[in-house]
Amino acid sequence: MAYRTGASLYHNHQLRKDFSAAAEASPYQQGIPLEQMDLGAYNSYFPGISGEPAYSITHFVEAPVSLQYYSEIPSKDTAVALHIPKGAVIEAIPQHSPGSSFYELGYGYTSYPTYEKGWRYVRPFKTAEAASPGLGEEYYYIRIDSIEAVMKSAIRANKPFLTAVRQEYWTLNRGTYAFARLIDEALYQNGAYLSPDLFYRIFDRLNIMLLGAVAMITVVLLRPSSWFTRIRR
Repeated sequence: MAYRTGASLYHNHQLRKDFSAAAEASPYQQGIPLEQMDLGAYNSYFPGISGEPAYSITHFVEAPVSLQYYSEIPSKDTAVALHIPKGAVIEAIPQHSPGSSFYELGYGYTSYPTYEKGWRYVRPFKTAEAASPGLGEEYYYIRIDSIEAVMKSAIRANKPFLTAVRQEYWTLNRGTYAFARLIDEALYQNGAYLSPDLFYRIFDRLNIMLLGAVAMITVVLLRPSSWFTRIRR
């Protein structure tokens, strides 16, 4: 637990230390709301990819979780603006992307960071139903863990994705983490924004489990006689 906590603290320190803001302040650095931002200003950070891919791509997958989109980062009483139920067939990878064969900027799992950790700004996944409201070009807010769940399904369904993960010697979770923050990394490298979603959690679920294990072991060590008496009974 101490090692994982220390590694997270070091990672977050290095992120801040190595970030070099661009000379001309970006819309993010100016604090402009995403609804008012010209997101096309960041297209130059992503080189165009031409030509047809030399492999087949599985574009459609079943939504592994319920996808809930909001018109704003929700407070306690904010209603869901768009809901795609778990199990619905969604177009995870766009069939006619103008850039990469695996993503379209601002669509699906290739989302823009917000000013609040864990919330993303993106156009919803298209569904197999032609009348679905997800077919529009309007942007919504969604939790990053929902996007990561779809990202993981897309990686599993596509061998080139899996190959890319293995070439980096990543686990599936690490690959999902990296691909879901593609835009964040580009913004960082260009000095446009230090996304809160690039920071590691200092005390995550695994650390909580480890702390619980430490607490149980401590109880056992402090009360050995009564503990072993119970075991013999």
